[in-house]
Amino acid sequence: MPCIFEHPVSHKKDCAFAVCEDELITFEGQMWCVYHLPMGGWSKTPSRKAGYGAKAVGDFNARLFGCIDDKLVRDAQVAPGDSGFDLSGVVFPGPVSFADRTLPAVRFDEAEFNGGAYFSGAYFSGAVSFVDARFADFAYFSEVSFNGGAVFNGAHFGGITSFLDAQFAQEARFAGAYFGDFASFSEAGFAGLADLAGARFADDASFAQARFSRSATFNNASFGKDAVFESAGFSGEALFAKAQFGRDALFVDTCFGAYADFTDAHYCGNADYSVTLQGDLPTDVTAQNCSFQGVSFVGADFGRTTTFSNRPFAARSDFTRCDFIVLPVLRGCTFYDAIALPDAAAI
Repeated sequence: MPCIFEHPVSHKKDCAFAVCEDELITFEGQMWCVYHLPMGGWSKTPSRKAGYGAKAVGDFNARLFGCIDDKLVRDAQVAPGDSGFDLSGVVFPGPVSFADRTLPAVRFDEAEFNGGAYFSGAYFSGAVSFVDARFADFAYFSEVSFNGGAVFNGAHFGGITSFLDAQFAQEARFAGAYFGDFASFSEAGFAGLADLAGARFADDASFAQARFSRSATFNNASFGKDAVFESAGFSGEALFAKAQFGRDALFVDTCFGAYADFTDAHYCGNADYSVTLQGDLPTDVTAQNCSFQGVSFVGADFGRTTTFSNRPFAARSDFTRCDFIVLPVLRGCTFYDAIALPDAAAI
């Protein structure tokens, strides 16, 4: 009888691990391999994995890495490259480190990380998927290189999350992901589509100095506290329709190389789209490339102070149905064609 694990994608009982039947673990009347054995059952009864100490956690991780290494060796013997590895549904009982490792195309769909997850400096040679994965503690993906597509749709990050200086060579998808603590994507590079539609950030979120080479979608995203996009660069469309900003929205010196959409966005705190005076700007930033290349704030609701100081509007800007609690600050702005901008705005 194989492991009872049911794959989240194929919905077949197809455990990827070659575990002998006498090594299977009986829990609540079902047979599990050690990798997919849950921490607890439907009746909230803890499994033996829930009682793992530091040594047992270390042994679990070492055994798993052995499986991965064996897979890489087999693939190298069959043909150049690798066919990837499926770690879907694996339940990590404690901290685990993939830091600085080179990994093949790999799936972590519905995997559970019940301790800190270290991926800093890792190199993913192919596509990687963390769909509906759950991180109970911190998740460090700082300086990770994603050579293929990276999909984190529906992932749940319970602790501090860092993608600082992570590089996404192809698409990066975080649609519907949840970040329960501080999340940093500062200085990250998105060479392909960046999809964070419907993502929820319970705490501060930083995309300071991030670079988006193609379209970036934050439609319906929710920022519980500060949303920091200072000095970020959007070469493609920047889409924030119906985004919710729970505290300050900081787009100071943000570069918009294409159309920006903030239709029906809601701002509970201050909204700052100002541009630093020319002499104080970073060497790779000018007032001109901070221009809005067409922008919609149609139906946006600004709850506190809104500042656009020194921001050029190089194409049509639409403020139809905007609601400003305080008139926006437009000192030093230039407009190509502004629609429905309040006549008494502070200039």
